[in-house]
Amino acid sequence: MSSLGSMSWRALLASALLGTSLSVAAQVAAPTLKAGDTWTYRGIDNYNRQPTGTWTREVTGTAASGIRVAVRSADGSVDDLFRAPGELTSGVLNDRARGTMDPAFQLMPFPLGEGKSWSQKVIRTDPVTNEKREMLVRGKVLGWETIKVPAGEFRAMKVERTMYLGDYDSFRGITQRTETEWYAPDIRGAAKVVVFEEFCERRYGCAMGSFMPGARATYELTSYRGG
Repeated sequence: MSSLGSMSWRALLASALLGTSLSVAAQVAAPTLKAGDTWTYRGIDNYNRQPTGTWTREVTGTAASGIRVAVRSADGSVDDLFRAPGELTSGVLNDRARGTMDPAFQLMPFPLGEGKSWSQKVIRTDPVTNEKREMLVRGKVLGWETIKVPAGEFRAMKVERTMYLGDYDSFRGITQRTETEWYAPDIRGAAKVVVFEEFCERRYGCAMGSFMPGARATYELTSYRGG
């Protein structure tokens, strides 16, 4: 599995907010993003706790047509395009799920407030096969926590979303991908993201107990630079 695919960082960009500090009781408003905003993260393999590399997300353009974000790692670079913060219209969700989204995929339903929940169905068009696949996301804002990462200690809003990626084929079923994210207003983005994936094998008929492990990873902020 490529590093770029496993990270699914459009969720991180979706959570980047204005630079002012907020009280823990306040709702988190949608961000104003600027070209040059950059977040750098270290990856950890949750199977063996070994480092897996460095990832950088940089806002490379903002216009009426959308917000473009370059995602870079040792594997190369890909672009994610957002209609607005939290609304992915084109990008990579993992190694098996990428393309354009209709309607825009709601990864972060701003404004965020403790207890808020959401769900949505989206049609993803694969850029290689041109196949159309239905995806589903369900999420909830869990509340505020204080966490420590290499970049420091932050008060962060914890958000959990589970996505069904529509990436099935003749050998395996749909990937279920859960992302737990800690958004920290002081650094205008996510301080930490934990990824948990599993999928069923079709040879077992996707019966209960036939689920196989997929990507299991943690990403922690090491630095942030405003544009």
